[in-house]
Amino acid sequence: MKVGWIGLGKIGKQMALRARRGGHEVVGHARDVCKHADLAKDRVRLSSSATTVAGKSDVVCVSVFDEEQLRDVLLNQEALASMRPGSTLVIHSTVGPTIIRELARSRTDIDILDAPFSGTEVDAAAGKITLMVGGEAAALAAINDVLRCYADYIQHMGPLGAGATVKLVNNALFGAQALLAHDGLRVLTKTGVAQSDAVRLIERSSGGSYAMRLFGGAGEASEVLSGIWPYIKKDVTIARAAAAEAGLELGLLDVSTKAFLEDRSD
Repeated sequence: MKVGWIGLGKIGKQMALRARRGGHEVVGHARDVCKHADLAKDRVRLSSSATTVAGKSDVVCVSVFDEEQLRDVLLNQEALASMRPGSTLVIHSTVGPTIIRELARSRTDIDILDAPFSGTEVDAAAGKITLMVGGEAAALAAINDVLRCYADYIQHMGPLGAGATVKLVNNALFGAQALLAHDGLRVLTKTGVAQSDAVRLIERSSGGSYAMRLFGGAGEASEVLSGIWPYIKKDVTIARAAAAEAGLELGLLDVSTKAFLEDRSD
């Protein structure tokens, strides 16, 4: 298939490379193509025009940071309008379900899937990204060969917007668990227990979690938490807005993630 890739950040770039190595023709969009010249050795072509990339692709994958960037590239730069009828738009960005449905209403002659991912740059390079997908099951099946190049677990969550909703709840849970793990380690280190020893032990016990493993690498717990703060803050803010729009109560997720609404200064 001809795959257009918009959003060549650390993870998006690896996903695009996996698609190319999987046998698909990949053209990536970058404002500064010189920054991604290394992609040429894998025969990933580059274009400074998102509109050109979208207009020549069977599948257009978008992996930008937030809704503002998504609107800019798809609407302001008219990439969405340039897509060919019958092509498929795959939104890997973490955004709310409302923008997904808005885009779908503006182009009823293409397939749109919201397919946010869970995983790291290392996972993407190894083809072990997890995808949670909303949209038509038939549309997902039609491009499965592309997605399987970089994802080893793909689950259809339901209608359009379902993937985005699951991702927001997932990241809110991760944020809450990260705060709990950080504070637990803070208590232990103040009593003289080494952070690395505490993480290693808890990971083998009932208090273990993905968030706890995050603190097992290099770096003091507060520094690690500060590093992920802007990303979780963005996603928690979107999740709270989406819940309010749908008239849903977040329950303990509301209480446990409120700290992310503030800027971290320590």
